[in-house]
Amino acid sequence: MEEDDLSLVQRRGRRTGVRLPSRFRQYDDVLPQPPPSVTSHTVQQAEIIPPENSTDVPTTACTSLRSAPFRTARNVFGLVRQFFSSIPPSHDPEEAATLQDISYVPDPAGQDGPSEPHSLFHPYPNQTSFDLGHWYWNGTAQKSHQSFNDLLDIIGCPNFDPNDVRHTHWAKINSQLGASVDEEEGGEWQDEDAGWRKTEVTIDVPFSRTTAQPDIRPYIAADLYNQPLVSVIREKLANAEDAEHFHYEPYQLRWKPPHLPHEVNIQGELYTSPAFMEAHIALQESPGEPGCDLPRVVTALMFWSDATQLTTFGNAKLWPVYMYFGNESKYRRCRPSCHLGNHVAYFQKLPDAFKDFAGAYTEGKGVGRECTTHCHRELFQAQWRVLLDREFLEAYEHGIVILCCDGIKRRFYPRIFTYSADYPEKVLVATIRQLGGCPCSQCLIPTTRLHHLGMIRDRQQRVTLARSDTSRSPLVATARGLIYEKHYGVDSTAVETILKPDSWVPTSNTFSDALAPFGFNIFIALVVDLLHEVELGVWRMLLIHLLRILTALDKDLIHEVDARYRKVPPFGSATIRRFSSNVSELSNMAARNFEDLLQSSTVFDGLLPAPHNQILMNLLFTMSHWHGLAKLRMHSDITLDILDQQTTHLGEQFRHFKDKVCAAYQTMELDREVGARSRRQAKDSAKRNANNLGPAGEDTNSKGKGKGKATEQFQDPPVPKQPRRTKHFNIQTYKFHVLGDYVSSIRQFGTTDSYSTEPGELEHRTPKGRYCRTDRRTFVRQLTQIERREACLRRIKQRQRQQRPATHAEAHDIAYNPQLQHHIGQSERLYDDFGQYLRNHKGDPAMTDFLSGLKDHILDRLDPERLAHPDQHNSILFKRNRIYHHNLARFNYTTYDVRRAQDVLNPRTPHCNIMLLADSHDDGHYIYAKVIGIHHVNVVRVANVYETRRIEFLFVRWYESVQVHTWNSHTLGRVCFRPLANHNAFGFVDPAMVLRTCQRNPGEGGISPLAGDKHDWHEYYVNSFVDRDTLMRFHYGLGVGHRRTRGAHTL
Repeated sequence: MEEDDLSLVQRRGRRTGVRLPSRFRQYDDVLPQPPPSVTSHTVQQAEIIPPENSTDVPTTACTSLRSAPFRTARNVFGLVRQFFSSIPPSHDPEEAATLQDISYVPDPAGQDGPSEPHSLFHPYPNQTSFDLGHWYWNGTAQKSHQSFNDLLDIIGCPNFDPNDVRHTHWAKINSQLGASVDEEEGGEWQDEDAGWRKTEVTIDVPFSRTTAQPDIRPYIAADLYNQPLVSVIREKLANAEDAEHFHYEPYQLRWKPPHLPHEVNIQGELYTSPAFMEAHIALQESPGEPGCDLPRVVTALMFWSDATQLTTFGNAKLWPVYMYFGNESKYRRCRPSCHLGNHVAYFQKLPDAFKDFAGAYTEGKGVGRECTTHCHRELFQAQWRVLLDREFLEAYEHGIVILCCDGIKRRFYPRIFTYSADYPEKVLVATIRQLGGCPCSQCLIPTTRLHHLGMIRDRQQRVTLARSDTSRSPLVATARGLIYEKHYGVDSTAVETILKPDSWVPTSNTFSDALAPFGFNIFIALVVDLLHEVELGVWRMLLIHLLRILTALDKDLIHEVDARYRKVPPFGSATIRRFSSNVSELSNMAARNFEDLLQSSTVFDGLLPAPHNQILMNLLFTMSHWHGLAKLRMHSDITLDILDQQTTHLGEQFRHFKDKVCAAYQTMELDREVGARSRRQAKDSAKRNANNLGPAGEDTNSKGKGKGKATEQFQDPPVPKQPRRTKHFNIQTYKFHVLGDYVSSIRQFGTTDSYSTEPGELEHRTPKGRYCRTDRRTFVRQLTQIERREACLRRIKQRQRQQRPATHAEAHDIAYNPQLQHHIGQSERLYDDFGQYLRNHKGDPAMTDFLSGLKDHILDRLDPERLAHPDQHNSILFKRNRIYHHNLARFNYTTYDVRRAQDVLNPRTPHCNIMLLADSHDDGHYIYAKVIGIHHVNVVRVANVYETRRIEFLFVRWYESVQVHTWNSHTLGRVCFRPLANHNAFGFVDPAMVLRTCQRNPGEGGISPLAGDKHDWHEYYVNSFVDRDTLMRFHYGLGVGHRRTRGAHTL
């Protein structure tokens, strides 16, 4: 758009960086900063303040490495980095971090630069061909408007020439890009390309002495497609763009704000965790390679694996293994657009043809369910044996020398830190039996004591009864000797006597066999999984039983719950979504939906009679609090102590709820549970009939009608309606027990978002999108080829960016500029004449003293030191006597974990409530208001009519406190609107005073059309659990990034 087409206000540059008078500023809105860098700060060796209750590694190990650790200067948030060497690191990724890198504020995509030399596009002949190939392969499989616009940008580029693509050999190029290491194709562009291999996996099948031919017979179970792990590591470190963000040395992140008496440790990233620090120190203290003085670096490997359905309908499945690098920031790892999830293998399950193989040696009887399950475990461990090959074990022990992108040679030692998986997958990795007598993958606490969460004895036994490979190995070796040498059955009494007490299985553990000599413990690496264990586990279990209790009390209460949830307003772009369907049906719900239900669980208040209602609300409050703390992206020693305390309270309240509330009701199955059981029984019955019919059930000598008769035999009569069964609340489960491991896991490996299964679930979208481009038959091999094409194209794209000169890009859109505290559009298309505006709303209580109140507000902002006088209203004028209206306001704020985020406010939607700092703490730290309108006026002072000043303001209706939020009494803050007759019911707010938006619930009744109070309730809960940043604002003084609201230390 030409400048001449813009209005005067749009052509005028926006004034930024203008500081408000101190009377109105209260606290500065401090922009987030990355952890303090090495070169831009003065080294402060003398400032070593050991944290209280420190979880640091032993000081003896540290002093052997250096005389005094290198420490950066403290940044504005009180953060300081302490390394384990007295020498500053040679590479500091924090130097490259920009404000946009630590911001959640949307960044409109910019355009690519000018054309590059043809050699950069090889194997494509020119830029146009490459742009089209990149658009096709690295775009989404289902094209969107954004993808269409990207295509228009390519076609509309001045350098676009149809002749450049007319003779391009697309099939040949795609073949080259998708070539694996087993193929001969390739080229100069394949430097450090990992490539895929196909490996034949064989397992030994034990036929017991009860079969016709007892023996051990090899079986070729699958063809495994995998990438060598060492090659993936080399490819990663050869990538200049990723190497810029790769941390070669760990460090401790410590926090010392003015209001805390001592320095505390901060847990967040894996490379700042004690686990990484211990591995780094152990490596530096170990003997080096003979004649090698290269820097030694720990390469942190994090694995995810989980089977997934590739299509909504059909049976196409994939079992991918993803590998991430813990040396990279979790904020980049958890972002699918960064493409940091490395697909290292596509595991195979035991094929259906295995039954034929087993039947050939058992006279058609098969080997039984237990032996088949055993072979499935053997295949899983055999495939991991392929991944942990000799080359990887050599690198694990002796390292691999790589010339890094900064020109320095380093020796890298891969170390496995975490393995993220759901419970069925953990069972396979840990080689334990699923839901056995000791179901936990980390300890040997029996099922009868799983409900002792938070007890002192439970805390002790998690340590004393920890699983160990030392005790497992001889037991498994003995059991395998019975099975593979003496031909005992897998489920024979002799084998069960050895393994069943501790829930082991007779399968060799590849991780223990290969890496235990180097000190690796696979049981510790199986970290907690908040998504499946809490949101889809304990909370889902509690929610279902609450619905059973309400059904037993009064069936109409179920409809009341559904109605209340439907009235809960959405919040944020995707923080809490609108509950459009009946919640009680629990249909088509993912983990994020259950999280929303938990964060809005105040809807259950008042549904149960006293005293059960208070017991339930205390439990839901503690559950929401615990869940919010467990999901924090940044923890300090203080917040971890709070989480530890809440874990104890949570266990106590669950047991109290079970004893007092659950025991008072005769709970039965819900309708959905009865229906699910009926369908399950019908399916099992059909399977049994099919198995009983067998191959002889199909008359191979007859045609036509004979087949029809066989088909009729497969069909079962409709299953009659099943009677309801009694259901009891059960907390003797693995998922309830594992809640006690979260604090120790965070202290050891950093916060849970770093190794949650959620990034793996998000990464599943990648193979699902690629599957649409396969022929659906040999799709596994084709998926490997597509993965290589996309990786190679991204690498070519990165080379182009490196060739371009560095430029300082300006903000594409001022609305998305994270440096601004707020943004209100500069358009003046929507306006009213003041006189007409007041006449249109005549009689509305909200407009009482509107004009005089607005002038008082403006005068206070223009002259904070003024003395109130009625004649001062005449000292200001409104240009053209107009008031301008806006639909949206955007508020940027610094989060507790020192990131930049944005709230969008719209008075016409539920996103219309704001929170501000309170002048006093009598009614809490914050005050709240509902925004009725977003406006600006152009003010002219009588003393200088040639100067116009734009004044932005929010017209609000104030809430007043009914109940202050307190953690100890398990009460959320409650507010209500000031009466309309109150002179201070409405007011004006400077947008610079807004902390961020907040959530409350609508209701009924009202008399002001402008205020929209016909949907108001008498009171509202202020949802402290709506997101993690809001949660930390109510832990006043404990949010690292909440410098603006810090002042008192409140737990």
